[in-house]
Amino acid sequence: MSPFLRRKALRHVQANPGRTADELMEMLSAYDRSLFGGALRSLRECRQARVDTDGRIWPA
Repeated sequence: MSPFLRRKALRHVQANPGRTADELMEMLSAYDRSLFGGALRSLRECRQARVDTDGRIWPA
C-alpha cells in the first residue's frame, strides 16, 4: 500500500472517529472505496488505527 493512500485513509479515520468500516466507506467515492479496505488493513498492521470489539475504528 502506498504511503499516499495510507495517509489519505488515516485522515478519513481521524476526521470520522468511532465509525465502522461500512460507515466510513459510504462517505467515499467509488474509486476510494475500492482501495479503502487495503489501506485500512495497512493502517491496522502499522498500528496507526485500531478496531474495538464493536467494530468501530479509531485513530491510534
